[in-house]
Amino acid sequence: MPQETAGDLEAFLMRQDPSTLVAVLVELAGDHPVVQQRLARMQLADRPGRLAAGFRKTLSAWRRSPSSYGYRESPEFGRSLEAWLDQVERELLPKDPAAALALFEAFIEADASWFERADDSDGCIGEAVRAACRHWLQAAARSGAAASEWPQRLVRLVSADGYGARDELLRRADLLLDESELRGLVARFEALMTEALAGSRRSQGLPHEVYKASAALTLLAEALHDPDVMVRAVLRYSPEPNAQQRHGFVRAYLEADRAADALVWLQGSWGSIEESRRGLLSDVLGRLGRYDESAPIRQDLFERSVSVFELRRWLEHLPEASRPGALQRARQLALDHDDPARAAVLLLELGDAAAAELKLVSEPASIRGEDYSVLVPLAEALRTHQCSRGETAVYRALLKGVLDRAQARAYGHAARYWSRLRQIGNTGTDLLPLQSNEDFEAEIRSRHARKAAFWAQVNGKRSAQVGAD
Repeated sequence: MPQETAGDLEAFLMRQDPSTLVAVLVELAGDHPVVQQRLARMQLADRPGRLAAGFRKTLSAWRRSPSSYGYRESPEFGRSLEAWLDQVERELLPKDPAAALALFEAFIEADASWFERADDSDGCIGEAVRAACRHWLQAAARSGAAASEWPQRLVRLVSADGYGARDELLRRADLLLDESELRGLVARFEALMTEALAGSRRSQGLPHEVYKASAALTLLAEALHDPDVMVRAVLRYSPEPNAQQRHGFVRAYLEADRAADALVWLQGSWGSIEESRRGLLSDVLGRLGRYDESAPIRQDLFERSVSVFELRRWLEHLPEASRPGALQRARQLALDHDDPARAAVLLLELGDAAAAELKLVSEPASIRGEDYSVLVPLAEALRTHQCSRGETAVYRALLKGVLDRAQARAYGHAARYWSRLRQIGNTGTDLLPLQSNEDFEAEIRSRHARKAAFWAQVNGKRSAQVGAD
């Protein structure tokens, strides 16, 4: 609900007679179990022990349940878990922080139950566990327990993480621990790494404990906003860091606004991710005010990609007087580019819709129909600019791409492309130099006559709008 609407509703409700609101709530409780349960918990607000027992009962029921959740069902299960966590935080934590803490800890320790029973391809279960970790930290901070007990409890919970979802306990440890306590945890994990490294001298390869300690130190570096902690940890077992490790160093230093320290790790080639290095190098040089060095790098990255994103980045580091020339250069590169779709996207960015459409209709066979992440938004933009011929060229490429590859799962999209092409054709728009709509339809019907599933979609969705789900 938008904030203004919520405020208006609250003001309206404040003006109502209490008895009227009671009647409405009773009615809603009768029709909606969620409302009924909320009101039941409200009655226990002054009895936090019983409120906690109710929450614990729900948690135990989930743990004992034999139900499993596939890809389609698991998001709803994940939302139920998060809703329970929010209820504990909202309704029990203010009354009894220790009881809320115990529930959050029990939830975290039961993470195997959630992961083993659900397909977490979309990450909903993992996000619920991460939310529980944040709730645990906040509840611990309010529990009144001695600060000295938390580091050991944190280490115990983190060490028992079998699914990689408890990282938040260290990443957001600043919700519970002050800097000196966080530094104490750093020293603890550094000692564990020292012990693991010492043992590795008597065996081949590094033991898993080294990487676990390094991962923990990386998370604590985030909590402390101190990339040196992470860099120091990695260098202990990898004194000649690889490109991916250097990438992590640079990102961390940039997030900490320490561009000069990031620059140290950008020297030399990064091999297969060299373009990433050059992009980061331009960022670092820009933060240091060295635009005369960063702008040529960004120009080269743009000219290699001819992308709107890289063009904008290049312009950011150019003086105002140099921008018109850069835009002219960009336009010429777009006109000369061998991918008409990507060229058209850039030309639209440059404000030349007519040139974008001409590029598409002049080279329709060069439009790659499988490039839907570019083509779908491009078609929508062309429609906004009333470029019907360009839009037609794009939707034809998309349609043929789906049908030529026999992508049955995408036939619904293809049917919507067909519908939009018919809408354009019915307007009587002159499509030259493109093939007429009648000839195009005849070609599709002849070539794909046996794709019954597609034609069933067409016959059932001729009035569907492109872009509908």
